[in-house]
Amino acid sequence: MLSFMKTACPWRRLWLSWTLGLLGALATALPSAAAENLIVTFGILQRSIPIADLERFATTGELTPQLQAYRRQLQISDEQLGQIREVLSTPAGLSPVAVAQFLYTEQGVLLLEQIGRVVQTPVRQANVQALRGALILAAADPEGGFTLVNVLKTYPTEAMRIDLIEGLAIAQEINQTILQSEAAFNQVQAIASAEAAANPVDADALLQLVQSERQYSVDRIQVVVPGLPSPVQLYLPKVLPGRQGVPATGFPLVVISHGLGGTLNSYSYLAEYLATGGIAVATLEHPGSNDQQLYALLAGRSDAVVQDEEFLRRPRDVSLTLNTLDRLNQSPSPIRRRLDLERVGVIGQSFGGYTALALTGANFDEAGLATACPPSTLSFNPSLLLQCQAARLGNPGNGLSDPRVKSVFVMNPIGSALFGPTGYGQIQVPVMVVAGTADTVAPAFPEQIEPFTWLTARDHYLLLVNRGTHFSTIGDITQSDQPLTIPPELVGLNPEQVWSYMQVLGLAYFKLTLEGDQRFQPALTPAFAAALGGEPYLLSLLATLTSESLRDLPDRDPEPASDSPNPMPDQPLTPLPQTGNP
Repeated sequence: MLSFMKTACPWRRLWLSWTLGLLGALATALPSAAAENLIVTFGILQRSIPIADLERFATTGELTPQLQAYRRQLQISDEQLGQIREVLSTPAGLSPVAVAQFLYTEQGVLLLEQIGRVVQTPVRQANVQALRGALILAAADPEGGFTLVNVLKTYPTEAMRIDLIEGLAIAQEINQTILQSEAAFNQVQAIASAEAAANPVDADALLQLVQSERQYSVDRIQVVVPGLPSPVQLYLPKVLPGRQGVPATGFPLVVISHGLGGTLNSYSYLAEYLATGGIAVATLEHPGSNDQQLYALLAGRSDAVVQDEEFLRRPRDVSLTLNTLDRLNQSPSPIRRRLDLERVGVIGQSFGGYTALALTGANFDEAGLATACPPSTLSFNPSLLLQCQAARLGNPGNGLSDPRVKSVFVMNPIGSALFGPTGYGQIQVPVMVVAGTADTVAPAFPEQIEPFTWLTARDHYLLLVNRGTHFSTIGDITQSDQPLTIPPELVGLNPEQVWSYMQVLGLAYFKLTLEGDQRFQPALTPAFAAALGGEPYLLSLLATLTSESLRDLPDRDPEPASDSPNPMPDQPLTPLPQTGNP
């Protein structure tokens, strides 16, 4: 799709912008006369295409004489024609209730307004109600399903008009963003590959070092935290007979903050692994942004994806958890003197990544939020729709930080507009940032790679997972009890492989940053990451990256990131199993 984008003619760029805009609205979730014609306009010029012709093409692959003429004029190849047919006919597995609920939220209305710049009524007016109705009716079609051609058919005016000039402008912006991201991926991968080749390590010995730390079994203890409706799950290392005992000061503690729609079990695979390595882990559930919140939205019990105040509550949920564990650690209880609350880390994914960064003292960038919000176009960065909610809260200053947090490990974090360069520059604890090149929710370049260059902390690392998606690290994303089913292509192949990377590198990272064990420093180098990774998920790790090295990226036209050179073997090292005791 990326190569198709880079060579697209204006008509195809328009088609792509329309497709990304509309399907982006659907993927984020989410009667009158039906339209009979699709009117494509370019200034004073316009062409009318019967929607029945498009439906016939989507269903059978046959082109009417009019479509045949357009194909010849636009020089559309067989391959490109097949791509257009797939766009028209591929259904999105969303229920009409889910679509309707999302399209009435603040984010849904904003997306409809942005799409309305391109998709209009025959009299050149944006009509949010008409577009919303078409989307809901298409989702409710029991036969054809929620497809683009069904959206065209159910648009409730006699015709649907597409403004080519507006669509082309959006397509050019999206195309530029994708090219910029590809160039950034290549830049990171090239630097990491060069450093790996110049500074080799004994990868097998380092993996054995990480595995040798897993000397504990795990006690699972439910902890009631005042202020949280659900108990926190504590994974406490348990000393095995004949093994080393509890450290004199207790075990370091890591708190895991899930992303939007997650649960306290979303990262049990990682919690178990860290606990067997001597790192206590607490997983909590944020009631305002967990799976139950999404269920409430879909059932009509909530009118928002999340409430604004959730940006304030999430970090405070973590602090409340630390307060309770600290109290139990100092009083008669099953965990007395088994935790070291002077050595606390936080793991967060997506919205949880924001949570972790806020706990380190990153303040809101009010000026940056005012500039970026609301997004003026169909953004290639859907996470801005969530970040912009924080603009109404004002700056909480240092009110969200917790000085007990000494290290953070964030996966697909959001915060580019919310924190900005100033906020990221206030973080003075070690940070590991994990990004995926196939993340379409919090895209790697604007949300992780560029913000990484704003960090001023002495120890910070960027881990780029080639072909990693926004959902690759989530342990329960493929289970059947999710509020919204994520298509397999958005999850990615074999996410368990990515989980194993998070386990090995997460344990090495916290051994170094919380315990100060310098033996693990070589495990956080480009050479070890390259050796650990393997197809389809190659790894690139950097400890330094400057904004100057990214300055000219928009002007570059690189090859796809997956073709970048890698001096290490494609076959990954074999970590221990994802979960379980040593």
